[in-house]
Amino acid sequence: MLAWPRTTLAAPVTTTWIVEDAQGQRVAQVVVRDGSAPPLSLPPGRYVLVAADGDRREVVLDDGEPLQIGSPPPSPAAAVDDRAAPGHASADAPAPAAAPSRTRRGKPRDPARARAIAAPLSAIVIPGVGHAVARRPAPAFGIFAGAAVLGFAAFALHRAAPDREGAALGDASHAATREALRQGAFTLATDTLALLWIGQIADAWVAATGHRVRARRDHVVAVSLQRATTVGLRPGAPTVGRYDELSLGVVGQVIPKLWFGLSDLSLHFGRGDRRVSVQAGLRVAGRVLERRRFWLVVAAGAILQGTSARSSRRAIADDATTPVRGMVGSTVWAQLESRIFVLDRLSFTIAPRLSLPLATRMYGADAALPRFAPALELVVAPEVYF
Repeated sequence: MLAWPRTTLAAPVTTTWIVEDAQGQRVAQVVVRDGSAPPLSLPPGRYVLVAADGDRREVVLDDGEPLQIGSPPPSPAAAVDDRAAPGHASADAPAPAAAPSRTRRGKPRDPARARAIAAPLSAIVIPGVGHAVARRPAPAFGIFAGAAVLGFAAFALHRAAPDREGAALGDASHAATREALRQGAFTLATDTLALLWIGQIADAWVAATGHRVRARRDHVVAVSLQRATTVGLRPGAPTVGRYDELSLGVVGQVIPKLWFGLSDLSLHFGRGDRRVSVQAGLRVAGRVLERRRFWLVVAAGAILQGTSARSSRRAIADDATTPVRGMVGSTVWAQLESRIFVLDRLSFTIAPRLSLPLATRMYGADAALPRFAPALELVVAPEVYF
C-alpha cells in the first residue's frame, strides 16, 4: 500500500515589540509575523525596543533611516516536508521568535558614548556647543545667543557704575533710583548667566544620552553653593549699594521631606581695616510640593557672625600693641525655595529671602547693613544630592 508523504504548513509565529523614545514614552507598537514586519519611519534619535518578556534593546537611527525589526520576509514556498533539512520551521517545531536586527543600527555604540562625553566637556568651554555635539542645533543656538546677551548685559551694567552721585540740582532721588535699577539688573543678569552655564552643561549630557531626569528623593546629604544678594542704602556716594555673599551649605535629610543642617558658611574680608568676618548658620527646610523635576520648599534659619579687625593705623609707640576690635551678631531669615532638577542629583534653587539682622551684618569690602534693617534678598544656588 502506497502512502503519500505528510506535509504541513508552518504555523505563523507572532511577536509584539513596543518602541519607546529616549524619554521612555511609547511611540509605536510593531507586530512581527513570521520574522518580518514593515519598516517604521521615525525621526533620528535613540530608541528602545521592549519585547513581551521584558527584554529591552537599544537602537540609534540616523536621518532618513527606517527602523527595521526582524528579518526579511520568507519566500512564498512555505510548505515543508517533515523530512526537510534542519532549520526549516514546521507545525511540529515552530520557528523561534524573531529578534530585532542588530545590523540595522544607524550608528555603533562607540560614537554614542563619545558624544555623551564630548557634549558636556565642550559645553564647559562655550555654552551651546554641547547641544550641537548632541545634534540639537536649535537649543544650541538659543543657549549660545542667551549666554552672549546675558554676558554683554552684565558687562555693560558693570561699566555703567557711577563714580559719584551725579544728581541734578541736588536731587539725589533720581541717581539713587537709577543705581538701584542698575544693581538689581546686574544681579539678575549674573545669576541667570551662572545658572544657564551650569544647566546647559548638564542638559548637554542629557541630550546626548537620552537620560530621563528624575529627582533623587532618597538622598542622605545635600551640599549647596549659594549666592544671596540684596540692594539697599549705604553711606557715601552713590547712596545705593549691592550687598552679596557666597556661602556653602551642608544639610542632611533626617526624615523624608525634612532637612536640617548648616548653612551660610563663609568668610568676609575688609579693605581699610584688616577685618575678618566668620559666619555660620543653622537651617531647617521642608518639602511642601513635589513633581518629577520640581520641588517647592519652605526654609528658615539663623546666621551667627563674628567679626574681628585690627586697626590699620600705626601705634604711637613702637612697642605698643595695636588695638583689636571685635563684634558678634546674628541674623534670622525665612525663604520660599523653588528647586528645578537638571540632573537626578543636581538642582537649582531660586528663592526670595526675607532677613532681619539683629546686629550689624558685615559683608566683604567693608560693606555692612545696620541692625533691624530688613532686607529682601535673591538667593540662587546649585545643590548636589548624595
